[in-house]
Amino acid sequence: MLLTLLLSVFTMGKGDVNPTLSSIKKDSTAKRVWVYGADFKLNFSLANSSPNWTGGSSNNITITGLINAGANLTRNGMSWDNSLKINIGLVSNRQNDAFGQSFLSSRKNIDNLFLDSKLGMEFNQYPTLSFYGGLNFQTQLLPGYTYTKDAIGREVAKLSTSFLSQGQTQFALGTENKFHKNYFIRLGYVTLKQTYVINQEIYTARNEEVIARVKRGQYIDNEFGIQIQMGGTKLFGPNQIYQAKLNYLGFLPYKTDAFIMDSRIDLGLSAKLSKYFNVNYTLISIFDKDLVKPQTNAWQNSWVFGIGYSYNI
Repeated sequence: MLLTLLLSVFTMGKGDVNPTLSSIKKDSTAKRVWVYGADFKLNFSLANSSPNWTGGSSNNITITGLINAGANLTRNGMSWDNSLKINIGLVSNRQNDAFGQSFLSSRKNIDNLFLDSKLGMEFNQYPTLSFYGGLNFQTQLLPGYTYTKDAIGREVAKLSTSFLSQGQTQFALGTENKFHKNYFIRLGYVTLKQTYVINQEIYTARNEEVIARVKRGQYIDNEFGIQIQMGGTKLFGPNQIYQAKLNYLGFLPYKTDAFIMDSRIDLGLSAKLSKYFNVNYTLISIFDKDLVKPQTNAWQNSWVFGIGYSYNI
């Protein structure tokens, strides 16, 4: 229901040219068209209070970088669409140990790389419909840790994730329907989902023999199923100062005891304050029961809200 409502908002009115893919290049025969572009955003926030602040003193610095890039090619009924999303954020705050000595605690608050590439061939009778083969890849870039306190109140970090641990790829064959230029729905009838845990030290650090279906020493797990992907971009408001982006990726294994689909939702909202500055909100929401321990909530959410600098090419 939520996805249907969001998609209906995106598809209201005439579709706009994707603002991310803002540069257009054509060859002399006009049979080949490249559309490409990128958004770069940098958010920064600083909070501080005096040591005698009665509500408890606290000071922290948050820095978040976001990259959203794409390059699409169409030629003679063939299409090649590519998108790259990178989100990395760091929160640093000062804490005190049991002896009152201050120390700096730095943790990442968002870390994700998502790459999607799709090769399509149009049906002559239905120009918005095509047969496609696609690949998407996602992982975190930096090591992740869980934190505890030692006997004197200092933080102790224990490794929990790293690059390609976990990582995931999905290879899909199916059909895609593009409508209003900026919106699409893909159905991957035959999809191979591969999950990676390359860093074997994580098994020891977490004291687990199986992580995300991958057994210790096997590095990779394979599942076959059906893929659903949909998304779009919408500009609206006076002078189109508001922008909304939505992408949904779902995977349903052929072999499953319950009709439960692994899901990933990417949502981005922004409003321009000037040519280079904006208010923005980015949400990554993932549902995958294989990524969490049994009897725990399978939804994982990471979001960033801030005022930042933005540059488009």
